[in-house]
Amino acid sequence: MLKFIWNSWWRNKERFILLMVGMLIVSTGLSYLLGVTQANNGTVVNELQKRWDSSYHIVVRPEGSRSVTEDLNLLEPNYMSGLEGGITREQYETIQQIADIDVAAPIAMIGSTYSSSFTQTHTFDKAGLYRLKMNTLIDTGIEKINDFQNLKAYFWVGWMPNGDSTHIGIGPTALYEEFPLDYGSDVMLAGIDPVAEAKLVGLDDAVQATEFSRYFNDEDVPEPYDEDITTIPILMSTKDYVDASINYTIEEVDVDTTDQEAFIKTYLEKGKDEYLDSLKGTKVASYDFTAQQMHDNITKHILEGKPQPQDPRLTMEYTWIAEKASPLVYEGVTSPFPKRWPYSYQIKPFLAEGQVAYGQESMYRKANRYAEDLNDAPKVKYNYIGLFDPSKLKLSKDPLTELPMETYFPASADWVMNSKDEPVNPPTTVKPTNNPYSFLTKPPSMLTTLDAAFAIAGDKAISAIRVNVKGVDVLNEESEAKLQAVAKEIEDKTGLITDVTLGSSPQYAVTYLPGLKGESALGWIQQPWIKLGSSITIFQEAKLGFSGVVASVILVAMLYVFSSNIIMLYARKKEFAILLSLGWRPSQLSKLLFLEATILGSMVALISWMILGTFLWTAAGSTSIARIVLIGLPGLLIYWLGTLIPIRLVRRIKPYETMQSGEVSKGRRLLRSRSSVGMSLNQLVTYWPRTTLSILAIALPTSLFGFFLFVTFRLQGVLYTTWIGEFVALEVGTMHYVAMGVALLIAMLTTTEIMWQNVSERKPQLAVLKSLGWQNTSIRRLVLTEGALTGFFAGLLGVTVTIIIVTIMYQKFPTSELPFLFATIFIPVVTGVMRTRRQPEKSRKTVPSRARHDRDRSRRRYHQLVRLHVSRSQTGQG
Repeated sequence: MLKFIWNSWWRNKERFILLMVGMLIVSTGLSYLLGVTQANNGTVVNELQKRWDSSYHIVVRPEGSRSVTEDLNLLEPNYMSGLEGGITREQYETIQQIADIDVAAPIAMIGSTYSSSFTQTHTFDKAGLYRLKMNTLIDTGIEKINDFQNLKAYFWVGWMPNGDSTHIGIGPTALYEEFPLDYGSDVMLAGIDPVAEAKLVGLDDAVQATEFSRYFNDEDVPEPYDEDITTIPILMSTKDYVDASINYTIEEVDVDTTDQEAFIKTYLEKGKDEYLDSLKGTKVASYDFTAQQMHDNITKHILEGKPQPQDPRLTMEYTWIAEKASPLVYEGVTSPFPKRWPYSYQIKPFLAEGQVAYGQESMYRKANRYAEDLNDAPKVKYNYIGLFDPSKLKLSKDPLTELPMETYFPASADWVMNSKDEPVNPPTTVKPTNNPYSFLTKPPSMLTTLDAAFAIAGDKAISAIRVNVKGVDVLNEESEAKLQAVAKEIEDKTGLITDVTLGSSPQYAVTYLPGLKGESALGWIQQPWIKLGSSITIFQEAKLGFSGVVASVILVAMLYVFSSNIIMLYARKKEFAILLSLGWRPSQLSKLLFLEATILGSMVALISWMILGTFLWTAAGSTSIARIVLIGLPGLLIYWLGTLIPIRLVRRIKPYETMQSGEVSKGRRLLRSRSSVGMSLNQLVTYWPRTTLSILAIALPTSLFGFFLFVTFRLQGVLYTTWIGEFVALEVGTMHYVAMGVALLIAMLTTTEIMWQNVSERKPQLAVLKSLGWQNTSIRRLVLTEGALTGFFAGLLGVTVTIIIVTIMYQKFPTSELPFLFATIFIPVVTGVMRTRRQPEKSRKTVPSRARHDRDRSRRRYHQLVRLHVSRSQTGQG
């Protein structure tokens, strides 16, 4: 039977070429697409797994602390700096007791306090009236702010006031007294659980361990210092982060103060400071200091175990905590460039309530004070126990998965556009300020214990809790399910809100800073916001998309083999009928088709294994041997499944069909045959089984390409929304587009082969048309029209199948993707027209007797087949 199969293929070389082309299409397409798909999927999973890490897995916050931005799973980068509290100790302990939690680290943003120091003093060596001018400058990257511009104070050196002159408004200063030149700023004080923080970020290892610098221990508890003053332990940061400076200029005022009473009388009569401001002065000295210098002076005294330098004229040994943390309020606005920044917001400014804070009448955060009267605010005395270096913390340094850690670092921001929507080139880095009500605030420079936080801020002092979960080291659905389960358990037991941050990634968004009262707008600020659940979303999309591609490839191959076998069966009906008339049983014909399918399927599997083996060799083990075997075997299975129906149909062939000439079919007229379109449609309807198979065989590869295209655009839509997605897209981009090209090639080659088969079987019919007087142009138009119509119907069906698959798999109708999906209709139309263009050229050389010649040649072949079979039968009997 093998020799018979080979002889049959060899006698029909054109048909044999079609079989070989189809086999190569299936083998290369199947192996390469599956190989590339598996490789892309593996690349995505591997890259996501490498970055399946973050500083904390879940963040827990008080109820009501969500922003409008979180409706889109966007977490603002400044969120932690604005949480004043809302979580109790009982809720924190409840979270600690949940079985699957590895560490729960609370953070309490207690409030803003003043910290100052001085490194320089000025000694007045001459009696007289002196003017002290102070100018502070803060560089925010967008603008330079003068908090105190030419702020003046007057000192009368060598004068000792008495009586009513004590309160005239001029500070008395002794001759040769060292006058301290200090500089300070508002810093955020935060409370932590020392044990949990050490486990979460390694804070204990970041401490500069010296004789006078250490980490928290059990003895570091808040203690009452006075009636309403609390002494609290302080761990100080070595970084200040504010680019600020101050200038002190001392001038000797040109005025005669020898007659003290006469000067005081003139001073009071002419408007006090207004009079002094009008007087000229001679510059005596000038001093410049930066905020970091002053901060370094504080840290130096801590390391040396010395008390902080203090103005000897001040008797207070404590400071106030005046301001609570205050959040930014975002409002959605139209993005200046939606393609670059799909998410854009605007900060809502607030008017200062009551006393104007920080010299401003409006601010970017709502005023949130402990008390209207400063004397009623909490009072604390600092007990400095050590220093820590934020750069030595064990935090996730990967920029693709970095989370806001405002406990230690300020949020990053860039000024990208001014208030006129003009680009800032190059973008300017925005720096934090000392103002706790500004847009970008600096992180807490002082850390204390959680006990101290409760002693100062009350029972709901905790602002947020950062949680790590056990057993979620691998990126998969089980890890995601466990994270969601723990988050839900926290919400159910505490009533707090949670967000899973593991697997999140930064995504750029822009924020518009409107002008405060009396000031112009600043423009647009770009910041890396946090897109929650990025990694698992990419993982699920990649898995769903790639799995769909694999299933589509196998389905296309099965239908292609099935339709090819059916069309071949129509072409070989007479051959099979002759074999039946010579005594072959229908079961033998079935075995013949099955054996042919086995040979072709085995060759497909062999070629697939060779191609996938190349993948294994070049990809350094990214494809396993077991996977190669499993991918190669479907080639054989596809040919077996594709021949099942032809095996059943071949049993229905009767021996009398040897007397039929060509295909016998009753003609159907759908339209009047007055044009090539009408004749083409009637031809397609007449041979509707063949037409249906042709359309299906062409439609499925087209739908595969459409689905591949949809997966590509959707995956890019998911990937290019976050930094980690962009990185993964770069890793898989080239291979993915090559695979998409292979899918397009399968669609084109399948269309070509089916059209080739259809037109080849119609040679006698075209010759008859020419014998009836048809011109070559008319025949060309007819054939091209049939090819175009077949391709159009196949393309339309392919798009419909793609839409159905997408809707089922993604539970979403692809409205926005419809234009490019319908554009795939042109693939089978163009391919069908191009492939059928050659047939009219052949028919131009065809003479009217060609139909009879072809029929006679076919008869001679069948007679030869009969004689060969009879001679073999007689030889066997002899």
